[in-house]
Amino acid sequence: MIRKFLYTLLLGITSSIFYTQAHAVESEYTEDFEHVKVTMLLEHEGFLIWYAKLQGWDRELGLDIDLTILNSSGTDILEAKRNDPDAWNITAIGAVPAFISSEDVPIKIVGIANDESYATDIMVQNSSDILKTRGWSKEYPNVYGDPDSIRGKNFYLRKGTSSDYTLANWLNVFGLTEYDVNIIDTSITDIIKKVDSKEADGVVLWSPENYEALKNGYQIVANSAHVAAFVPVVFISDYDYAEKHPDILAKFLALYDRVARLQIDDVFRLILNYKEFLRVYTGKVFYEDFCIYDLKAHPVFTLEEQITMFTNTDQYRSAMDLLESNIAKRFEKLYSKTMNPFSFFGKSFKRETTSDYLNNALEYKKNKYMNFR
Repeated sequence: MIRKFLYTLLLGITSSIFYTQAHAVESEYTEDFEHVKVTMLLEHEGFLIWYAKLQGWDRELGLDIDLTILNSSGTDILEAKRNDPDAWNITAIGAVPAFISSEDVPIKIVGIANDESYATDIMVQNSSDILKTRGWSKEYPNVYGDPDSIRGKNFYLRKGTSSDYTLANWLNVFGLTEYDVNIIDTSITDIIKKVDSKEADGVVLWSPENYEALKNGYQIVANSAHVAAFVPVVFISDYDYAEKHPDILAKFLALYDRVARLQIDDVFRLILNYKEFLRVYTGKVFYEDFCIYDLKAHPVFTLEEQITMFTNTDQYRSAMDLLESNIAKRFEKLYSKTMNPFSFFGKSFKRETTSDYLNNALEYKKNKYMNFR
């Protein structure tokens, strides 16, 4: 009992210190640093930026990050930018909304925050008949379901996101389309309400919200990786901001590389901080086993790896080029009846995918992430 009490007391003191430091760092501002507005989702990559700022690493690069954490979606972040051009300078959203939901929001896709393919789940109630069949398609042995059990089911998700793309790929495994099920476009917070009340046949959620569904009796039938849906989170910047402030983007990407390398080298150092981040922004306690699982379920990439993923060669198309093409094809087919003609490359989409800022970030890495003039 005494040992348990002391452990609880220590965690409480540690949490209090983390909380005080985090809010002190977020609120402090000085003209000596370059101010940049960054909006991140309440997800793994949002935590990494929060952690880097907590360490003061942005200051070492001459930046002052004005950080906003939202429990929302990439589609909603882009909509906020449409309504308020000053909403953010840099953000990180799923590649799917970056490619298909960025109409009238000029952006540059400048880096990759992580791969969330292993943390985006299609989930059904544990009594669902969808769970009776596994491996209906020999090409997808880990995927649950069959055409008859899936048809007519209600699925709650946020349209135009990685969830949408993942469900489309899952349905395709069975020769089905969105017209064989009922898809209800719902905000993330309202999806959780449906989960809590067990109203939904199925939901598509990403971490950490999928944890809530698991606790409420939902079971995973497939994740994005199971159905060959590569769904990275990408860093994007306001197009004009990127043109005017290439040095700030390079410093920001160098900052992320520093914390990503910490995860790669010693992920266990981040567990208690991740637990505190989730507590601060969700008001809920997530256990250490979930924190370590979720950190490992979000692979991150070094600057050098990202540059390779952005680079076309004479023999191969880049990973980002292939991803954009695959997303466009899937959604053009999916929405062909409701949006015709449908194009993600029209005049209203001003979008550029570039490794220029990643290349510039390497200079800061070579100088051990310190600011230089």
